[in-house]
Amino acid sequence: MYKNYLNNNIAQLGKSIEKQKASFEIPTVNEVAGFSEKISVAKKLLAGHKAFSNVLDFLQDFTMKDVRFNDLDYSSADSEGPMMVLSGTTKSYASLTAQIQALEKYNQVKQVSVSGLSSDAMGMVKFNLKIILDPAITAYTIK
Repeated sequence: MYKNYLNNNIAQLGKSIEKQKASFEIPTVNEVAGFSEKISVAKKLLAGHKAFSNVLDFLQDFTMKDVRFNDLDYSSADSEGPMMVLSGTTKSYASLTAQIQALEKYNQVKQVSVSGLSSDAMGMVKFNLKIILDPAITAYTIK
């Protein structure tokens, strides 16, 4: 008797499943599946996208008011991580030291080195900075 009940229940569930399958519109299901695949491809593309604007935001946020950068050379192909070489001027060696310390405190800066120190005719300190960044700084994020 219980076996008959189970077989009857299974048959009813099978009919219910077939009704549900029939209610789906195959073109709509195919369209949704295609859209899902496109979303997956877009996510993969965005995951590999490098956002240079993040580097510019970093420079804007961490440049001291007395420091002026005149030139920027950026490379993302460096084996150590993204790298910037900046040439600039500032009012004093103390303000350059403060700038370097501010950069070194940022967790996505791996290394800062200074070269080309000199003074111009107006007493401004000229310098070059090489900054090696953590690759995570260029990761694309939706804002």
